[in-house]
Amino acid sequence: MTQRNHLVHSLKQRHVTMIALGGVIGAGLFVGSGAIIATAGPAAIISYLIGGFIVTLVMFMLGEMAAKNIDSGSFSTFASLYLGEWAGYSVGWLYWFKSLITITIEAILLGAILHDFLPGLPSWAGALFMLLFVISSNVYSVRSFGEAEYWLSFAKITTILIFMVLGVSILLNMQSGFPAPGLANLTAHGGFMPNGISPVLAGVKVVIFSLGGSEIAAVAAGESENPRDNVNKAIRSVIFRVMVFYVGSVSIVILCLPWTDTVNLKSPYVSLFSLAGYAWAATAMKVVLFVSFMSVMNSFLFSNSRMMYSLSQRGYAPALFGRTNARGVPLNALALSFTVCVGILAVHFASGGDLFLMLAKSSGAFIMTVWIFIILAHARMRQASPASEIGGASYKAWLYPFGNGIALLTLVAVLVSQAFNPDSRFQFVFMCVIALAIIGSYFVLRTRLAFGVVRS
Repeated sequence: MTQRNHLVHSLKQRHVTMIALGGVIGAGLFVGSGAIIATAGPAAIISYLIGGFIVTLVMFMLGEMAAKNIDSGSFSTFASLYLGEWAGYSVGWLYWFKSLITITIEAILLGAILHDFLPGLPSWAGALFMLLFVISSNVYSVRSFGEAEYWLSFAKITTILIFMVLGVSILLNMQSGFPAPGLANLTAHGGFMPNGISPVLAGVKVVIFSLGGSEIAAVAAGESENPRDNVNKAIRSVIFRVMVFYVGSVSIVILCLPWTDTVNLKSPYVSLFSLAGYAWAATAMKVVLFVSFMSVMNSFLFSNSRMMYSLSQRGYAPALFGRTNARGVPLNALALSFTVCVGILAVHFASGGDLFLMLAKSSGAFIMTVWIFIILAHARMRQASPASEIGGASYKAWLYPFGNGIALLTLVAVLVSQAFNPDSRFQFVFMCVIALAIIGSYFVLRTRLAFGVVRS
């Protein structure tokens, strides 16, 4: 097959927009939101507003940098340009490692759902089958990936919109089996913030974790027909998806269900449909979760292979991973992702899975570290850019430099808080060990990297 060394710009605007809109809708929203509400009470909405605001600030910084320099390496390339080669190398490999964890845990979750529907199918077989199935959409062409992700995201977004219509109908007393609660659930059962500020701040961490994946739109835009316009539109949609899909739908849950109803809050979206008299809700939502996990795996397989491709193109990884086929697909990079994920799956199922599930929880710490690099790279870009260039830019991040400071302090505070929490201390230490090992490897290999030996 013909070998190339460049990607193909074949994604359309609708693909990039839907990737951006649906990229973060998954278990973090459908299931995780109930856990935040059950601990923070109605004030959980503050957690979503703070977390959403921070993510919006960071994604707009990424958007401003992408508007100047579109590249498949995205934030890794920007870190190289504005912070130094060591930063680009480190953030690229950190993200690659993190995305492998995400891909594998989604495969495990998909295997478990398949086992529920088909008890005769072992979970390990279901996980392996889904990994093979999803990677096929990435292997054929970038257009096939975009089309698959378009419809997977469309299904998730449709579900959220249907849920919100149901919630509004309940609040307007249009559901005979579910009396309108009015605003009572905002202040009943101990008030708006029944457990104080601590669980609200802890909820911010969960929200930020849930919104991990927002950065994939900037990677995907690099293979679209009009990269700069598409990445701008995709990043700007962050506000829409955070305010409507997260803040809007969570507000409906808070208004409709008392925060003390821990049973229904274990799966609030299913519960609300069921309480309204829709008996099919549990099965339908399981299908939606299946689609959500498949969408997340699909997106991260794409971004993982493109990050490896970019690392190779810049001499940070072996040259064979920077090659593409005639359709512009980095098959070697995809093959590496598949091989490593299969290996992790084998270890997971052979060992009972406890260790890997603990490691999987560390993915949030990895993505926040990547976002910290984005914040620092953007600040350095602004400092190094002439005032006339900044003034004439068509796309600028909000609130610079205060937005950078607010986002940076928030993310650092959330990360450091993990070190003092026994439940998350291991994940924090694990992330630090991996990050230090990657940074250390750069300084060990930098002479070889500088002379291109790694690419030979």
